Amino acid sequence: MKNIEQLLKESLENHELPYNEAAWESLSKRLDGTTPSPFYRKWWVAASVGTVLVGSALFFALNAPSDSKEIVNESTPVISQHKAAPQTDSHTENPLNKTNTTPQANTPQTQKQPLSSIQATPVEYANNPGVDAAHVAQNTKDISQKNPGFQASQNSAKGSLDNGGEQKTNLLAATSNKPKYCVGDEMEIGNPNDAVSVAVVQNNKMIGIVKPGTKKTFIASSEGVIELVTGTQKQTISVSKPISDLYINVDQTLLYENGIPAISFTVSGNNSPVHWSAGKLASEMENGTFIVHPYSEKEITVTASSKDQNGCSVVETKTISLPERYNLNAPKGIDMNSGNPAVSTFMPFALKERNTPFELFIYDTKSGRVIYKTTDASAGWNGVDNNTGEVLPNGSVVYWKVILGNPNPGEPREYKGTLVIKTH
Repeated sequence: MKNIEQLLKESLENHELPYNEAAWESLSKRLDGTTPSPFYRKWWVAASVGTVLVGSALFFALNAPSDSKEIVNESTPVISQHKAAPQTDSHTENPLNKTNTTPQANTPQTQKQPLSSIQATPVEYANNPGVDAAHVAQNTKDISQKNPGFQASQNSAKGSLDNGGEQKTNLLAATSNKPKYCVGDEMEIGNPNDAVSVAVVQNNKMIGIVKPGTKKTFIASSEGVIELVTGTQKQTISVSKPISDLYINVDQTLLYENGIPAISFTVSGNNSPVHWSAGKLASEMENGTFIVHPYSEKEITVTASSKDQNGCSVVETKTISLPERYNLNAPKGIDMNSGNPAVSTFMPFALKERNTPFELFIYDTKSGRVIYKTTDASAGWNGVDNNTGEVLPNGSVVYWKVILGNPNPGEPREYKGTLVIKTH
């Protein structure tokens, strides 16, 4: 019996089952009270050992941990956007007692959670959990640049593109601080937004786009309105045209007052002050008259500009052609046989009237020698070569040059030309 007891004890220990010594002693006493034959004794021992082994196996099977749940968990996908809420029910249901009428293989159990705890991901990035908020913000900016009507949500990715704060969206466009705009005015439009473009619409026609964080200059080319559309915001700017005109009046006769050339211009149509311009030409204002001195030019262009009652610029330009150039109003030739000193001698008429210091030189075109020189406006040349004392032959051509000692503003220092001699 001791051998049987030891065998039974080892079997139970191998299956990690408790050994009850009192129960074995009770069984031993009952077995010792009978004297069965050796055959029956062996059969009884074998049956007892078999019963113990079968019972141990059944107990081990019923209490062994199941691996089915671990297999399901290993095949369950991980959803980073959902966080499982802690179990609030104190009652734990035994999975062996639960009856499932619809078998599902490897189906993870989804726990309910409030909608506010779910973090939404833009559709474009739904399958790419590695994209962070900075990439979403950059993509939002790129979309707005391609589509000016795109409006970034206030719940879009955080982080300003400039200073690390929240993105600036839906801010109004910045324009020059002018109360009114007129046709022809330049308008600088700045976009202070990080992710929204500004659409510039003139009279219901798109004329340009201002990208986020940039500036652009536009011309108010026609009367009407210019709209600046920033997402859901819209600004309207009025553009006016001048309500008055300027008219330039001119007498194209070249006057030589005191030997100086002058063309006079006046303007009408506007009572506001007028600003005149003649480019590089010498000019001056005198009693509301604009006077231009064309010392060298044969064509004159002047511009008059003013403001109307709306503050819009009124501009008028006029160009005239003169019949001749000034050139000190010098004659083209002299007639030695004329009894009139103004015709029989050579002296530029302007020098006789201007009372300005000068030097006059007469050159022989064949030799290049100076044949006459003077600084006296009353001493005109009479056609005689001072080197020989002889009158030049009829039809001779000489070259003359005047150098001014004190030219007027805008006037050249030298004048020059040719002269034909007539002796009979």
